[in-house]
Amino acid sequence: MVHSHRLLGLISALFLIFHANAAFAVAKKPVGPEDSPQMRFVVVRSSAPGCEPTCPEWISAEGTINANSPQLLKNLLKTLGRRRLPIVIDSPGGDVSAAIAMGRMIRQNRLDAAVGRTWFFGCQPDAKDCKANDGKGARYIGIPYELGSYCASACPLMLAGGVRRLVGPQPYLGVHQITTTFVRTRLLYRTTYRVVRGKKRIIDTKIVSRKNAGSYKTYEMDEALEKKLAAYLTEMGVGEGVLQTIKNTPASSIHQLVPDSMLRMHLVTSLDSVDLLIGAPVCKTVPAAANCRVVTVSDLKEDH
Repeated sequence: MVHSHRLLGLISALFLIFHANAAFAVAKKPVGPEDSPQMRFVVVRSSAPGCEPTCPEWISAEGTINANSPQLLKNLLKTLGRRRLPIVIDSPGGDVSAAIAMGRMIRQNRLDAAVGRTWFFGCQPDAKDCKANDGKGARYIGIPYELGSYCASACPLMLAGGVRRLVGPQPYLGVHQITTTFVRTRLLYRTTYRVVRGKKRIIDTKIVSRKNAGSYKTYEMDEALEKKLAAYLTEMGVGEGVLQTIKNTPASSIHQLVPDSMLRMHLVTSLDSVDLLIGAPVCKTVPAAANCRVVTVSDLKEDH
């Protein structure tokens, strides 16, 4: 008679795994991503004198791009339904994949984009339970401005998604080489096995601990990342000169794009200021621009 011998055993082992995260290196000018809060998105109504009851509105997107940024933008766009508001961007850069994802989201929703900042009146984006703008038809009210605004590192990838892409004479637009950070994680896992007729059969494997084992950076993009960027920029209608400038600019530096270069490489479609999209006159045309909204008496009552 043949007997089966069954034994249970445990195996513990250590493994090192690597996670790669591509991001543009910190720009020396202007402020670097590590010095800026994460990107936030809010809808703003113009406070330009005399525009009421029909005023332009826009999406203000300011701060560092991180992995959560696309979801935040998606959540805001969902609240807008079919309304198409221009997006006004001010960012030192950050996560490359997130910037590309938002660029595609902007293009899919047929939004225009411009570089600029928003000066808020009353409620500020980081304020909680603010009632300063109650009865005014909008939670956030402000005016756009360009002085001191910038779009650097990964930010131009997000900007590239705009149907119309505006950068006026004052904003700073710059690119440089991508930094890829490889993070090492030490995994301790436990495997339960059974020995049947002299053969080991694995029943279950579980990770019992994770520990950071250090990281290192490389300052040159690999072939896969270069292809990803090239495909995206082509999809957005941006010339290959942008990618070449990224590759040729050291990560420790930054290349400021001059207006003629932006136009020649099709990174921007116009050198007009942000006012072309959200200035009060856009609501005086017939028909008014799509981002204009009429605030009625009933709207003010509901808001209050």
